[in-house]
Amino acid sequence: MKSVPAYEAKSKFSEYLRAASEGETFVITRNGQRMAELRPCQGPELRRKRGMMREKFAALGEKFSRPLEEFSAPA
Repeated sequence: MKSVPAYEAKSKFSEYLRAASEGETFVITRNGQRMAELRPCQGPELRRKRGMMREKFAALGEKFSRPLEEFSAPA
């Protein structure tokens, strides 16, 4: 576990983030005090797939695109 000052973690955040994704763990300090930990996520990665909820909702009918009567011009 590597100790990193907050100002350095801020200026090189993308580098530390990449290193964390590869398995490294960092302790971020401010004035020598431990403030936070940056470490890789644990557990299975959940990815959403396009159309994954399609079977839960019915298709929109033709009526969906029609103008609402409340907003139609008076006759």
